Amino acid sequence: MIMVKRIIALLTDFGTEDGYVGAMKGKILSIAPETDIVDISHEIKPFNIRQAAFCLTNCYAHFPGKTIFIVVVDPGVGTARKGLMIQTANHFFIGPDNGVFSLIYEKEAFNSFEILVDILPWKVAATFHGRDVFSPLGALLATGKGINRFLSATKKHISFVKPIRQVEKKRFHIPVVHIDHFGNVILNFQRKDYSKMKTKKFGITVDDHKFGKIHNTFGEVSRGEFLLMWDSSDYLQIARNGGSAAKDLGISTDSEVGLIL
Repeated sequence: MIMVKRIIALLTDFGTEDGYVGAMKGKILSIAPETDIVDISHEIKPFNIRQAAFCLTNCYAHFPGKTIFIVVVDPGVGTARKGLMIQTANHFFIGPDNGVFSLIYEKEAFNSFEILVDILPWKVAATFHGRDVFSPLGALLATGKGINRFLSATKKHISFVKPIRQVEKKRFHIPVVHIDHFGNVILNFQRKDYSKMKTKKFGITVDDHKFGKIHNTFGEVSRGEFLLMWDSSDYLQIARNGGSAAKDLGISTDSEVGLIL
């Protein structure tokens, strides 16, 4: 019989210079030595919750079922912010309640549970919940041991994703979700939203720029031209072939763009 190992995937802003990731892995392996640990990234910019959320949504669906994702980008560690375990149909997510799971909430049906840190029967350092809270709970989950006694169901969680706003009968504002490494502007507008529209004729506006056609690849326009396209996670993005759309259009993660039907 083929034995399927449980996978724990780690995503942090720790870098690899200081041994923080190693401490998390050591904690996991001391509890669940048969676990396969996968590094998604430890190069998230310090405290950049949006980048972590986007990185997670870009990859989680490609992991085997029941993978446990431990996400530690946690500027509020040790404060009153909650720790969470999120359970979807196929995966588990463990980390702080600060918005790192915002895009999972947008894509998946889920149940959320607050981690009851005060009743954990081991020592917890106030500044390293990645090692002392999230890693051991993920490891216990990987072994098949129940962790329900350390959890409490909750309906409240933090998300940085803002909804699309209607400003006139046929005019809307769409928030920016993320700006990626290449300066592509990722919008809070998914392919599933597009498929529900009664009309496929619309325009995206940024100041004096207007975009209508959705392209399949960057190479469909000349170098230096702007374009609309679906990113690999099915979010609509504004891009520039060979350039940074965000920089050249003056867009930040606090921006909104126009949608005209």
